[in-house]
Amino acid sequence: MQARVVRYILFGFIDSLTFTDLGINTTLIRYVAHAYGLKDHELVRGYIRSLSKLKVVLVIFTSLLLFTTSDVLSVHVFHKPMLSMPLKVMSAFVLFFSLLGFINSIFNAFNDFKANLIRALTYEFSRLFFIILFVSIGLSVVGALLGFVIASFLALIALLILLLKNYRGFIFGKAKSINWRKVVRFTSYLTIGSITWVVFAYVDSVMIGMFLPAEEVGYYRASYNIVGAISGLVSIPSVMFPVFVQLEGRDLKQAFNRAFKYSAIISFPVVFGLISLGEQLIKFVYGVDYLQAVPVLYVLSFLILRSSLGFWGVIFNAKEKPEYPVYVSFFAMILNIVLNYFMILRWGIVGAGIATVVSNLFSWITLAYLSKVMFDVLPKFEHLIKPLFSSLIMFYIISQFKLSNLIEGVSVVLLGAVIYSAILFLFKGLTKEDFRYLRMILGLERY
Repeated sequence: MQARVVRYILFGFIDSLTFTDLGINTTLIRYVAHAYGLKDHELVRGYIRSLSKLKVVLVIFTSLLLFTTSDVLSVHVFHKPMLSMPLKVMSAFVLFFSLLGFINSIFNAFNDFKANLIRALTYEFSRLFFIILFVSIGLSVVGALLGFVIASFLALIALLILLLKNYRGFIFGKAKSINWRKVVRFTSYLTIGSITWVVFAYVDSVMIGMFLPAEEVGYYRASYNIVGAISGLVSIPSVMFPVFVQLEGRDLKQAFNRAFKYSAIISFPVVFGLISLGEQLIKFVYGVDYLQAVPVLYVLSFLILRSSLGFWGVIFNAKEKPEYPVYVSFFAMILNIVLNYFMILRWGIVGAGIATVVSNLFSWITLAYLSKVMFDVLPKFEHLIKPLFSSLIMFYIISQFKLSNLIEGVSVVLLGAVIYSAILFLFKGLTKEDFRYLRMILGLERY
């Protein structure tokens, strides 16, 4: 039990440190992509060098701070002296993983996403290998953390080699001075926004802990983690960020509608497929003791749509107006807190799930309206209705099957995917032109 508590503290602490970069990575993508679109290579070098210095200073400071305060944190904050050494090891992970994300952002700014695959393969396989190796020789939690450290270091080296090989000309050479006033303003809003989203993501769990037994928090987070993992796999908006930076007017609208259409085609069946597999998935990942998490998983599944179809923040950031998503997110967070208070008391963790989905929907609709007003960008109604209608038919058909295990469930969902594709094609939600476009993207057909 004590070891489990240690793991929860450490990996929760990792999440809060490594995925909050004060907006520097997004700032890099936005301004490097813009300068690259202008073919101003000296300005590209200026942004990369200036933001690299800022990032390195911030990361080293954070890493050293964690290393030097590990004893104090372990004794006086977490009241577990055994955390001292793991926190020291984790400081190296924070260093390497943060720099890895920054280098990855340079590739994304050039609209080069092959580095994402190399990063994922290097990191995931080496992490799996070293964690198993170190834990098997008895290093336990420290061994697992060492696996994270080595994996992030190897992935960082791999991307640095690839960067110097493919973009050496943008790293070395004459560089222009950048407009720090614009950069600081942009980054400041992103920082506020990231803090708001951290509160948004965890306030429901905190309030569940206030009003309900502690195990209810575990059920809720189990469902939330599954939805979050799947959302990351099917999310397209972040890929479009450097593209939206360089487009205006009609070109922006066309690129947005195409990206939104394909994202909707993917995300709607994933939502209903997850609902179909909910019980089997919970059993497989967490065991039968977590079956109480199934109802809230059904509700939270709709957050996948918010992630996959959440192009609005990307558009506003691309057009150098990050303040709008920040304001809307703040009001959505307040709404979430208010709804959580009433709905948790009435419906428990399912109420918390409903509150989270409703507040996210409020954010989505508000930003969609602002996007229409400011950029005349709004998805076509058919791009939502056709995938939704096809997914509902698919869901009705596969819900007739009685699933006893995850393997059966996956088989039925694959069958459902075939049914969904056929229905979508029948209703012209997916056309021959779409297949041709996808073949061109994959390099299977010439433009």
